[in-house]
Amino acid sequence: MKLYFDCTSGISSDMIFNALTRMGGDGVWAKLVEIPEDSQNTDGHHHRSYAEVKAIIEGSLMTDKVRATTYAIYDVIAAAEAKVHGTTVEEVHFHEVGRDQAIRNIVGIAGAVNSLFIDEILCSEIHDGTGTIMCSHGEIPVPVPAVQAMMEVSDYKFVTDEDVKTEMVTPSGLAVLMGIGAKYVPEKPEGVILQDVTIKGGRDTGKDGLRVYLIA
Repeated sequence: MKLYFDCTSGISSDMIFNALTRMGGDGVWAKLVEIPEDSQNTDGHHHRSYAEVKAIIEGSLMTDKVRATTYAIYDVIAAAEAKVHGTTVEEVHFHEVGRDQAIRNIVGIAGAVNSLFIDEILCSEIHDGTGTIMCSHGEIPVPVPAVQAMMEVSDYKFVTDEDVKTEMVTPSGLAVLMGIGAKYVPEKPEGVILQDVTIKGGRDTGKDGLRVYLIA
């Protein structure tokens, strides 16, 4: 079976997680992620090093395949953040992608992908907006620096939607595509569509949302 992501309305890890679980993917591992109490604060935000994230992943219950896929995704994020901040992968600190829910989303995605018995993962061109957004570093341009770093090392086709004045592609969303080995194709693959799910993200971009197909 093929898993195809239509990213013409952007992509984020929460959109991917919600789409895959709605399609029947097993995201139960997300609930089993063990976050140490001393690493949390009241709003669940934390600037975690990659070593801290690895410790959380290693200390949580999941299969070897789910753990390997989780690491593959975080390796992409770590390489991009290290480039942006001029540091090493091991010394890099995560902000948004180091939050409790972000870790759970990525583990859940890894579990869902491995449970769906996918033979090939494909994606469309990836659309992002323009302008700026506010984050933990203050006001930053879109595409955000970590996404720009990933764009430089990927084979995907990127398109700028000039009419959208905000972020459509998050670092975690793009890292998931790269980490699970999605390949760009110019058109949706042919075949029998077994499932077709559209998920909107938390940011209102005026677009339809991420559309994901399961194709036999």
